Amino acid sequence: MFNQQGQQQQQGMNTVSSKELAYITDSLKNEDLLAKLAVHGLSDCQSPQLKQKLEQIAQDRLHHSNQLLRTLQQQTQMTH
Repeated sequence: MFNQQGQQQQQGMNTVSSKELAYITDSLKNEDLLAKLAVHGLSDCQSPQLKQKLEQIAQDRLHHSNQLLRTLQQQTQMTH
């Protein structure tokens, strides 16, 4: 009886709510937009230091997107 309740609580903690899913989706869109803006800025940039910073920003945004996607994929694997 106790193990069954513990498993149900564990499954409940692993479920992504629709609100959380909407937040992750918005975050992915925002990270994508920021990466695109940084890359776009690279084409107009003359300063090597600024170019380096924009490249780092674009890489960081893509890294964050990948983290969000991996987390979401792990979550969906756990629920199926």
